[in-house]
Amino acid sequence: MTKHLQKLNYSKKATIIFCILLYLQCLNTNGQDFNPKILVLPESLSLKDFDFLKEELKNAQIVLLGEKTHFDGNVFEVKTEIIKYLHQELDYNTIAFESGVYDVFKAQQSISKGENVRTAFEKSLFPIWSRTKEFESFVTFFDRNKKNLKVIGFDNQITGDYGENELVKDLYHYCSQNQLSLKLKSEDLELLIESITNSGVFDEGDIAYEKYKSELNKLLKNIDKKPKEEIHFYWKQIIKNLLSMGEESYSPKETILSSFNTTSDDNFRDKQMADNLLSYLKSYPNEKIICWGANAHFVNDMASINDSVINKFVPMGSHIKRELQEKAYSLALISASDSIFLNKVWSETPIKKNSFEQFLKNQEKAHLFISSNQDEMKKIQLNRLFSPITFIESRLDQLHDGYLYFDQVRQSSIITNEENENKSISSEDKTTSNLNLENYNEVESKLVENAHNLEEVLIVSYSKKFSYSIINKAIQNINKNYPVDPFNATQHTNINVKVQNETTLDLNFITNQYDRGYNQIDRNSKRLKQVQWNFKGDYSPKNIREFWSLSYNNPLMYGPYFNIRKSKKFVFKIVETKIYNEKQVFVIDFSINRNHFTYTKRNIPSAYSGTLFINKDDYAIVKVIENWDFLENTETSKYEMNGWIDKYTKKEIDNERVETNFNKRNGLYFLTDSEIELTGKLYDKEQNIFALKVTIDSKWIDFNSKNPSKINYKDELNLFESIEFNKSFWDNYKLLN
Repeated sequence: MTKHLQKLNYSKKATIIFCILLYLQCLNTNGQDFNPKILVLPESLSLKDFDFLKEELKNAQIVLLGEKTHFDGNVFEVKTEIIKYLHQELDYNTIAFESGVYDVFKAQQSISKGENVRTAFEKSLFPIWSRTKEFESFVTFFDRNKKNLKVIGFDNQITGDYGENELVKDLYHYCSQNQLSLKLKSEDLELLIESITNSGVFDEGDIAYEKYKSELNKLLKNIDKKPKEEIHFYWKQIIKNLLSMGEESYSPKETILSSFNTTSDDNFRDKQMADNLLSYLKSYPNEKIICWGANAHFVNDMASINDSVINKFVPMGSHIKRELQEKAYSLALISASDSIFLNKVWSETPIKKNSFEQFLKNQEKAHLFISSNQDEMKKIQLNRLFSPITFIESRLDQLHDGYLYFDQVRQSSIITNEENENKSISSEDKTTSNLNLENYNEVESKLVENAHNLEEVLIVSYSKKFSYSIINKAIQNINKNYPVDPFNATQHTNINVKVQNETTLDLNFITNQYDRGYNQIDRNSKRLKQVQWNFKGDYSPKNIREFWSLSYNNPLMYGPYFNIRKSKKFVFKIVETKIYNEKQVFVIDFSINRNHFTYTKRNIPSAYSGTLFINKDDYAIVKVIENWDFLENTETSKYEMNGWIDKYTKKEIDNERVETNFNKRNGLYFLTDSEIELTGKLYDKEQNIFALKVTIDSKWIDFNSKNPSKINYKDELNLFESIEFNKSFWDNYKLLN
């Protein structure tokens, strides 16, 4: 027995030593020659150029068709050509998108009923694809072949208008039709899902997490008792997705700051995405599926990666490969870019020597294909497949089954609303009609009959219900009081920035503005016309987009208290009635105990409150004061400090105050002026603190609704520095002086 144990121990030691030597040998290979077999493909790819896939995919039932970034337009076009080939030559008929299960299920239902394919995709898929010109080739292909094709989603998220506007309604309808119980209030569930989706916060002010989890799990068990039909399969996966999103948003997590496209923060999502796809395959075992998504999610195996951040990520592809083995094939579409477009500028990201990217670049070919089914790909190689910046070492054959290389990538082009005939209307737009103002007139009449003048009514007499009735009436009259059709205006703005109470920037600029109406979700767009640098010191902003409050400056469109569902979560209190702009107004304070984006429209948690001025005669909102006291500040990324000299390394905003005024022009109320004030701190490299104050004063004039000129959002990227100073114009300028 002893000798046998000694032999075993010796064998173990020998094995360990061999593994260490093998590992060290692999580590040294990235400095040696790397010369895999490559297939050179032409610059202009046609279907026959993908014939190599027949051998590569001979055992595959699922093809995971990746992309390095979600913004490479010509990659989208090539992916469409590959899908055409797989459909025509290899009988792949189902396309699965990295988009919401419910959203794409709804899209397929709409398409099957004969509705417009483009509209269905726009309302379901992530806009990074559906709203780009380069995706049009796929839309056309699918439209022409829709009788023989099917589209599904595998993401656990809500990704389109279908999910935002119809998921909860359809869920309760499904439960009602199938005698299933769900003991959650639908309005609370809508708000909670919006909070999870938009803010990543499980807001227990709507529904307690344990109740949410318990009720959805009960529903899952009851769906399992139903016959195996498509409708039950989809709702089962949708419920599992809601549970997954709920768990992710509820679970405490550490913020991971890295340059990687994915981290362990994505593990909840990737696990559920794999479950969605594998569950679909079990229900439809004969289908051949093409998945459209990101390379990082389609990685087969992370075992060869030692980086302490990225190696904790468990991608969707790993779950699928473990289950399906050779039936799943991951094809990564890659490039060797040496720059990245961030904050509207290109920054260099040099390629390291002896890296996979350098090898690819050195081939000087438009397109290459490299199969992982060769010994050379088993070498440890330096690569940048998980990041636009950071290189890591890994075995390429373990990451993906094949690599399709693009020497040049072209940024995708967004389709503007002007180019898109099928405009979508947001859920918030739809909530402004058909409101039930229960007992409103009765409440008002009882108050007024006890006084000769509304001014004489004691504020304490106003009930809570009356406050909400006024808000509801104001919402009901938005479409009547404000422009709903497109119009032009001229915006005049002054930006003043002080550091330690000394001016470091004083800038005037004028833009032409195009509004799409106050009932649309799409914000206005601006074209820069005149610029005057009164004083330029430490801070030199590049363009209008650097100022969030100025780009999204209309509370009628973005104020959550003007959304019927959300308004119920606010506290409203009439503090006085007064004469304002020669009219009698209700002055109503508002506040809310929710501190996240869904209710504050600010990414940093904040205490949000303010005041509304509402006319008594027509219920027009004529003045809005908003105040944000920020509760915490995370470190801003370097590019968010764009425009500041290198002296400062970090910026914090402690408070923001915005006052917006609406005045009547040609029978309608228009936004005519706003005052924005931000206060906070700047930090230098030694962590010294400098007081910061930013004030932005704007006025709008020259409103024109007759044949307004459209302005593209890209015009806002025009740099302040690109506008030639017009001395004669500014010598005679009086509006803001």
